[in-house]
Amino acid sequence: MTTDWKTQFESLPPEELDALAVLRVIETTNGIIQFMFRDKDPDALSVEDTRKAMGFSMSSIKRMQIALEDGTIDFSDETKEIMGRVRDLYLKGMKQGDDEAYEKFLDASHACLIACGVPRLFEAKSRLYNECYYMPPESWDWGLSYCLNFMSKPR
Repeated sequence: MTTDWKTQFESLPPEELDALAVLRVIETTNGIIQFMFRDKDPDALSVEDTRKAMGFSMSSIKRMQIALEDGTIDFSDETKEIMGRVRDLYLKGMKQGDDEAYEKFLDASHACLIACGVPRLFEAKSRLYNECYYMPPESWDWGLSYCLNFMSKPR
């Protein structure tokens, strides 16, 4: 079954894209933090802070709910369904070694970021910087940079 991820993500209302932009910056920031820790990067976070980042990210992804200082971001049922399919592709691709699923996950991720757009991703990073303390403030730039780099590559 072929999925037109571009159409699915672009059909979501602006508030859902706002929420997805926040989630994607959280996910990518956590990914960078995890890689830095595993690679023993000199700027890697401590074990405790790395675990805290992973716990917050995984909780946000699994529950499709993001707890911030000024409130909680909840996703619509439609967005939860779409992101559930994306998560299944991630799990099959990354955790089970299914290369085809991983490529589909990358396609979905790219389409999601493109639908969110650069201004929305910058706003998401600013919101996290001001309202989320599960990861160090400077780390949000790492996740945003990853998103922007990933978006710049054709899929």
